[in-house]
Amino acid sequence: MSRISSGINDLDKRLQGGFPEGECILVTGKPGTGKTIFGMQFLYNACLEGKKCIMIATEETPEKIVEHGKILGFDLGPYIEKKQLTMIHFFEMRVMNMEEGGDSCTCINIDTLNNLTHIIDDDVNVIVLDNMGTFSIGVDLRTFKEELEVLAFLLSAQKRTSLIIMDAAAHEFTHNIAEYSTYGTIKLMFKENPYTGKMERFMFIPKMRGTKITLEPINYDITEEGIKLFSPKGNR
Repeated sequence: MSRISSGINDLDKRLQGGFPEGECILVTGKPGTGKTIFGMQFLYNACLEGKKCIMIATEETPEKIVEHGKILGFDLGPYIEKKQLTMIHFFEMRVMNMEEGGDSCTCINIDTLNNLTHIIDDDVNVIVLDNMGTFSIGVDLRTFKEELEVLAFLLSAQKRTSLIIMDAAAHEFTHNIAEYSTYGTIKLMFKENPYTGKMERFMFIPKMRGTKITLEPINYDITEEGIKLFSPKGNR
């Protein structure tokens, strides 16, 4: 099985070389767990490897994401300039789409998950969607599950490696059904470290098809250079 680096060396070692290439990986977590940084780190490394990438952001603007990435050493600017990386702000795209569509029926409903594929160029290899929780608002569970299954199937059939980020609140509200439609799941969380007695960040990988994984939580932190993993014992 071909692999693509997560952008985190120690995580790649635990995943037999990285994420399964051409598959959809779900990343969930509460605010402050580093979901967006996780996505940026993956995106930046994919750009370094010469892959054509796109990031669809539903919350932060591309400008803020680029600025934040630069602080951490993930300078996405040059890749945007040479059109290797495309950054799309979902709400701006929605407004433009409504204005261009007018009263006609040619306007694509990008509020529907499986229609996102229509705004992705054919030569894109890597996709980061942050945050999918936006697409679960006002949608019944069955429709949301069906749309996600179609999206995951289409992206996999097109051999695009996709990192789908979803906030914990939306994930819980939708009864965790997104985990059934994606190839792998990574949960970012806070919990008490039994070795230090302090609340710390942990990464849990309950599912990664085609990969031998451990169910032990992995201690990590957000540093000036992005996400770093610690030893299994976590006693720093």
